[in-house]
Amino acid sequence: MTYERLTLRYAIISTLFLGLAGIEGLLMRVQLVNIPLFDFEHYYAMLTVHPFVGIYGWAYLGVIGAFYYLVPKLLNKPLYSLKLADVNLWTFVAGVLIVWSSGLLTKFGSLYTLYWPLPVERFPPNSVVFFSSGLLLIELSVLLFIFNIFATVFSRKGESSGKTFKSLLLSAFGLEGLSQRFSMALSKLGVKSSKRMLNGGSGSNPQPMPVFVVAVMRGSVDAVLNALVLAGAGGLLLAFSLPALLAGVMLNPLIVDPLVYKNVFWWGLDMIADGDVLIWVAGALYLLAPLLTNRKLYAEDVVRKVILADLLISMGVWSHHLMSDLPQPSFMRLISGQFITWGEFFTMGLTFFAVLMTVWLARPVKLTMPLKFMLGGIFGFMLGGGSGLLQANYALNLVMHNTQWVPGFHIHQMVLVGLGGVIFAVIYALLPMLTGTELKSQKLSNLHFWLWMIGGVGMAFSMGLAWTPGMLRRTLYPDTTIYLPYMSSAMFFGILLAIGFLAFIINLVHTYGLRTLVGLFIPQRKTKP
Repeated sequence: MTYERLTLRYAIISTLFLGLAGIEGLLMRVQLVNIPLFDFEHYYAMLTVHPFVGIYGWAYLGVIGAFYYLVPKLLNKPLYSLKLADVNLWTFVAGVLIVWSSGLLTKFGSLYTLYWPLPVERFPPNSVVFFSSGLLLIELSVLLFIFNIFATVFSRKGESSGKTFKSLLLSAFGLEGLSQRFSMALSKLGVKSSKRMLNGGSGSNPQPMPVFVVAVMRGSVDAVLNALVLAGAGGLLLAFSLPALLAGVMLNPLIVDPLVYKNVFWWGLDMIADGDVLIWVAGALYLLAPLLTNRKLYAEDVVRKVILADLLISMGVWSHHLMSDLPQPSFMRLISGQFITWGEFFTMGLTFFAVLMTVWLARPVKLTMPLKFMLGGIFGFMLGGGSGLLQANYALNLVMHNTQWVPGFHIHQMVLVGLGGVIFAVIYALLPMLTGTELKSQKLSNLHFWLWMIGGVGMAFSMGLAWTPGMLRRTLYPDTTIYLPYMSSAMFFGILLAIGFLAFIINLVHTYGLRTLVGLFIPQRKTKP
């Protein structure tokens, strides 16, 4: 197994999951224009598993595959375990497929919020156990990935030979400067501080780790917390559903306070949206901009501090999901939900400024496909982030929160156009490195870019604007026509999006051949020495 082969496996499977999430999305678009393809229970089950397929099956797998290649390469050291990374892929795939099957086969449809005690009261125990098993396997897979990356970064092989663990720890989280300033401050106060202490425990100043690796490590903190909280939610579901399934014993779900559960759950779940996405995406941008422009990242020293600020802010913003929940204390809705959330716009604004300044100062630059998707991704985050600024308002949130605006415009703009644009930028940049060959058809690549951007933005706007006449989210309106213009428009742009994705798949197969792509998953024969 090589790094290139491993990463290509991740990329191909994540692309297949994106296709599956896209098919689900189009089926739901059809249902929302009052063409009944399946019963209501199946619709809500699909609505439940759709985010898991899209986020974990596509985004997480795509990002993990890229990190498994880029982190060792940038650190000039081997990955801790290639075999574990390959096993990690299949545990992830199994977890996502189990979650997806729970919707298809058992109609588990408590939505991705898993609000307590809805799952254990509303759905049969076998359905809850089925879903929870997949959720636990997904979160275990996340923790396996983090372990492999941490073990790689803290290994003393390669460029890190001779460095102490403390030196590696400070460098990995971009804290060398803070450590040195703290030691110098102690010295001024009369506390003795050796040169060894000033240098983070080594005999000389350690070379700072690439800013991309710092972003990966800091985002991994959020990933661990998210995995532990969601695994805890899955374990809680099992604790209540297994006794009912095996012995017919129904435990009282009110043992767990619903409001406390909501806060803990959203604190953990928000680590994906406001932790991993923002910090890991920022890291990808910090890597792409210099790579595509052949220029050092603008204000790199400031950027390292911005990533730390992102990490700290992501810990305190979860209440913006609960601003319309009146039992939630007002001070938490105002402080966490509004004011701390605004901090994300400041840090991400600085990220985009640093990246765009890097491109601007490198003029003239060739508008390559990776650069197009990178700029398109930034545009998507600016649109989606702007909508988030409206939602993170104490008064406006009461009007907008439970409407189509939040999933329609905000989430799809951030995930499809913003995150999707950056992921495709990484894919287009990495493919020549991994295979030695760029995608053959520039026309198909451009078709992919423009249809993805137009389709993503158009579908998000169409879905989101349905809130103006009062369309609620997570709600079907089979006998209502007032929302049909918005949903029909969303379906049209969704089809454009699908055609753009299909252009990418055709280009991929045309360039490398179906046999080659399938061959990546066939075990290689060991050659005799």
